[in-house]
Amino acid sequence: MQNKFRTASAFLLAVAGAGFCLSAQAASGPSLLSPTYQGQLETWLGEGHLKLDAIYTKSAGDTSLDFHKASDGKGRTFSVMEASNAAGQTWLVGGYNPQSWSSTDGMHVTMADSARTGFLFNLTSGLMLPQLKQYFNGDEIGKDQTYNNINYGPTFGYGHDLYVPPDLTHGGGSFLYTYNFRGQPSTGISLLDGSTWQANDVTFGAIQIFTISAVPEPATYGMLLAGVGLLALLRRRKATAAS
Repeated sequence: MQNKFRTASAFLLAVAGAGFCLSAQAASGPSLLSPTYQGQLETWLGEGHLKLDAIYTKSAGDTSLDFHKASDGKGRTFSVMEASNAAGQTWLVGGYNPQSWSSTDGMHVTMADSARTGFLFNLTSGLMLPQLKQYFNGDEIGKDQTYNNINYGPTFGYGHDLYVPPDLTHGGGSFLYTYNFRGQPSTGISLLDGSTWQANDVTFGAIQIFTISAVPEPATYGMLLAGVGLLALLRRRKATAAS
C-alpha cells in the first residue's frame, strides 16, 4: 500500500512540475513584451495573471490584409507596436480591444459605459488612456471603440486616436479624442509624445497582436492535479479488488 501511495505522490509531483514549467514559459512573453511590460498590461486590465499568445507578428511586406487574416474573429486582443514620430523617436504603444477585429464591421460603437472598456497605452512612458464614459446625458465622445476595415491595420477611436495604415508602416497617426480622462485638454494630441497633431507622420515598425486568456492560480493547478491523482488511485484500487 505504501508503494502505491509513493507512486501516486511521484506522479502528482511530476505532473505538477511540468505544469508549472509550462506556466513559466507562457509567462515569459513574446519579443515585444518584456515581463515588466506584460505585468503593466495585466495591472491595467485588472484580471490577474494573463496568458498572451501572439497570433500575428508583422513581417516585411505585410499589409492590413495579413493583419486581418490572422486577427479577425479571435476575440479580445492587445495590439502592441513600435511607433516613431517625425523626429525618429520611438515608443512602444498600442491598445486593448475588448471585441474581435473584423474586416467589414466599420466602427464598433459602444454606447453603454459598461461596454466602454477599451484603452490605449504607451508602455514606454507608462501612460494608459481609457474610453471616455458618458459624463453627461447622451455623451457620445467615447463611443467609438475601434475601426474595422480591410484597408486599416489595428485602429482605435474616432479621430483616429491610433491609426495604422494599409501598409502597416508609413503614414500612421494619433489624434486623441475617444480615449482620454475627463477634464484633460488633450484632444488632438499624439499618444506617442503628447505633441499637437500636424499630419499622419507616424511610422510603425514591429507589430504584434496577442489574444488574452487568464492563467489559473497555482492553488487551482494543485487542486486539479490532486483530483486527477485521486481518481487514478481509486481506479487502480477498483481494478485490484475486481481481480
